[in-house]
Amino acid sequence: MRIQDLTSAAAVEKALGEYDSVGGQAFRGRYGFGPSTQYYLSHVDRLYDAKAIAGVAYGYQRPSDGPLSNDQFSGGEAATNRVLRGMGFTVLDSHCETVDAEREWRLTVWKNLLSRQDSSGLVTADAVRSVGAYGNFRGIWADKSRTKRIHTDGVAIGLKHTGQHYPDDLDENGALYHYPVTRQRGRDLGEVKATKAAATLQLPLFVITEHGDRRGVRLAWVEGWEDRSSLFLVRFGEAPPVQVIDRDLSEEQGFKLEGNRRRRRSGTVVDRPDQARFKLEVFQRYGPCCPLSGIAVPQMVEAAHLRGDADGGSSDARNGLPMNAALHRAFDAHLFAINPDTLTAEARQDGPSLVHMGILHPKLTLDRLPHSDALRWRYNEWLRCTGREGEAQADR
Repeated sequence: MRIQDLTSAAAVEKALGEYDSVGGQAFRGRYGFGPSTQYYLSHVDRLYDAKAIAGVAYGYQRPSDGPLSNDQFSGGEAATNRVLRGMGFTVLDSHCETVDAEREWRLTVWKNLLSRQDSSGLVTADAVRSVGAYGNFRGIWADKSRTKRIHTDGVAIGLKHTGQHYPDDLDENGALYHYPVTRQRGRDLGEVKATKAAATLQLPLFVITEHGDRRGVRLAWVEGWEDRSSLFLVRFGEAPPVQVIDRDLSEEQGFKLEGNRRRRRSGTVVDRPDQARFKLEVFQRYGPCCPLSGIAVPQMVEAAHLRGDADGGSSDARNGLPMNAALHRAFDAHLFAINPDTLTAEARQDGPSLVHMGILHPKLTLDRLPHSDALRWRYNEWLRCTGREGEAQADR
């Protein structure tokens, strides 16, 4: 019984059909194989464990002998791969030596996962793990033993988003993914470096979400990060970002007060595809600290528009300020505004005082300030909403 005696492409096709019918985990378990760690047979946009397929195909061609077990292969994986390739099948090596090869491998994995989705767009957990898109219990999966070939820190492959801790940071456009914080600080730092490497090398990764015993998978790219708030900006899509946002770039382009991609999907549901990027860039420009209250807990600080998104305001960081969540609500309710000439917060006469709202530092003393046009637009809008529109007209 030798793998070299496998010569029937039809037998291989039967093994592929059985794999698809029962699923990879059941198929391997039935014949005593473990998941592949390096070589995969690629067929019609799907990936299969090359050794397991060959062993089962042998049994289809030679039913009197039965399938080859995992320990009956003479010549190992190299011989198996030669046999499969000799019959015209494609066998891929997942242990890539170059960035371009790694990118191509990940896109091949993505096509495989797309082809294995059920009617709800979900796949099995085994379908994700068996091709290396995810492989441990932690949030960030880098598989450094494999990806260190192309970067010394390894390169992130998968990000698991459970939605339990930060449910609002994931939408149909992407995610703000929080840096890992565990007792294994050294490992946390290594995973952060590996995720940054995915951005700098323009390699896609997979964002995994849990849906019972099924998994949702999206192809994604790391578009940027902000270390003080410990956030990655991750975007879904087929194309890499034009530029990696790893620092404040707001002064490198002309300011536009108006213009965003806000759109209504259906009913009252409004899509804000630039919101995550806006938050990251606001934090990069000003820091994840509310300058009015002094609160510097990133999870409690939001990015507030000066000219609001609903009013056509742009997602330029200079059209925003970091504010703690409570002050953001008060700001949107026009309980206070910031005078563009004095850079000082003012409360409306018939509302709560600055102190009652928690504004302990009413004057903006930031190293970088919002654009004066944005501050003035918001202040004039506040005067109008509080019945002091005449003062706005006088300003003009």
